[in-house]
Amino acid sequence: MISQWNRRYFAAAAVCLAAFAGTTARGFSASPAPGNRVALTQALQRDITGYLTKYGAAEHLSALSLAVSLKPGTEPIDVVAGTTRYGGGQKAAPSDLYQIGSNTKAFTSVAVLQLEAQGRLSIDAPIGTYLPQYPAYAKLTLRRLLSMTGGLETYDDTSAWYRMFASAPMRYTPADQLIRLIYPRIKWTPGTKYSYSNTGYLLAQEVVAARSKSHSFSAEIARIIAAAGLKNTYYADNFYPDSVARRVVAGYYENDDPGFEKFIGKNTTPYTVSWAQGAGSIVSTPEDLTVWARALYQGNALLPDRQKRELLSLVSTQTAKPVAATDADNPSAFGLGVAQKSDKNLGRFWFYQGET
Repeated sequence: MISQWNRRYFAAAAVCLAAFAGTTARGFSASPAPGNRVALTQALQRDITGYLTKYGAAEHLSALSLAVSLKPGTEPIDVVAGTTRYGGGQKAAPSDLYQIGSNTKAFTSVAVLQLEAQGRLSIDAPIGTYLPQYPAYAKLTLRRLLSMTGGLETYDDTSAWYRMFASAPMRYTPADQLIRLIYPRIKWTPGTKYSYSNTGYLLAQEVVAARSKSHSFSAEIARIIAAAGLKNTYYADNFYPDSVARRVVAGYYENDDPGFEKFIGKNTTPYTVSWAQGAGSIVSTPEDLTVWARALYQGNALLPDRQKRELLSLVSTQTAKPVAATDADNPSAFGLGVAQKSDKNLGRFWFYQGET
């Protein structure tokens, strides 16, 4: 589903993880002495190597890659274990790329919110103002779509999508064609139910293309990637250039979705990512994602104060109602392409999961 919020479609052969700390982080200091940093690096390396050894076969993992940023402006800790292909291949390295799936959604949300800051749209205006080609969705708002409360099912859990992808996994599919797999249905009254839907993010992608000066979603995402200082992050709406594609760690299909039997055990990484686009087709490194996380949650390099508050405004995934923060009663909440969780062991934290 381009995310582990719902059931997974493509089982990754490798997992990338990114983490950052503010002034302190549970279990270690944010400014460790050199010896402590070495000890932390060694402990993290033991952890991921041990996990891969113990669970790699059962979970069909070839590699684990982790980046930890302890303090802005300092070198992150990078640890990696395993190989770039299942059962062999080159030894994995911190510079290897991973399909980050639904972590792409925060980039799409930032693109929308930057346009709002420029006065080119409002996230509370009916999208019919911007996308007259979808009259059945004219009254929906970007706020609803980005917070997963727009009432739309996700196109990539329909029998039509399964058939379409299975018949031609290398064929480009435009965003409009994907949206129309469910159009004109609105399954739930908007604002009454939280339901993870990639459809809303493709509609947001179409709005970005319609309202931006470039009239290109790809160009807007490339600009945001550059502005955030990301050196190893790439968006594509179909196939990545060879120079990027050969750096992507392989992912394999190991699930049981209807009609996908022929993909079991196959490396699906070379297939088109046009089915994901603004909902999930970016590739990146764990280290770049720590830079991205700081840009999202700390400071205003990406968004002014108002849009930053909108990005982080939450709805409960249980009730779809606004909440100030997660707690024991509402342990999971969704913002605009970002998410927050409360856990008895880890406390309250921002996070996201993604997979394609």
